[in-house]
Amino acid sequence: MRLNSWHELNTLALAGLPILSGLWLATGVGVIGALTPGYSHIGQFMSVLGASGGPLAAWVNYLVFIPAEIWLLAFLAVLNAQPPRSRSRRFSIVILATYAVLLMAAALLPCDTGCQAKDSGGNLSASSVHVAHMAISAIAYPLALIGLLPLGLAAHGTSLPRRLALPVTALGTCLFLAIILIPDAQGLFQRLLEALIYLQIILLGRYEASIAGLDLHGSAKCAPPAPRRLPS
Repeated sequence: MRLNSWHELNTLALAGLPILSGLWLATGVGVIGALTPGYSHIGQFMSVLGASGGPLAAWVNYLVFIPAEIWLLAFLAVLNAQPPRSRSRRFSIVILATYAVLLMAAALLPCDTGCQAKDSGGNLSASSVHVAHMAISAIAYPLALIGLLPLGLAAHGTSLPRRLALPVTALGTCLFLAIILIPDAQGLFQRLLEALIYLQIILLGRYEASIAGLDLHGSAKCAPPAPRRLPS
């Protein structure tokens, strides 16, 4: 493959992989949620669909949650190969990769039925796997917000990722706290937080793709013309 073709593929990956990951997650959760009797997108976590003993748990864990994070990790791998390779940029990419890996771990360690720590009598009955799942999820979302902030602030002053960097962090923090403080709508707030995180990742991907595209076209303009072949 020619260098320009490889560069164009990287540019396409930067713009497309975050969208693919987000659509994969949203479509999978939407379809399996519709197939799960009594499931509420407002009041229940997405993890409930993959909870232990769920009718479609294996499908959502292994064909929705994990692949969505694999697409995200692929995007981060491509992003890591792009200049500049500063310490703050590397820190952000490592933090975001940790976020994706933690969510994959949460899928491999499903919560108890209904993702509830208490039984019908109000007694604590959570398994160790359930506790691990909830702890992993609670750590993952703040890490995503922390990882996105330096990447957004490093973008050009007039770019959308930079303008949204601080508002995304502030709003994301409020949504995370709302998940804890308003359990009756925890599903809604989780989805809004996921959507906010993906929005910033998608904007950053498009921004990085535009920078890579400019570098590609600039290199093409600066390249010397190919020598003309003399007639034999």
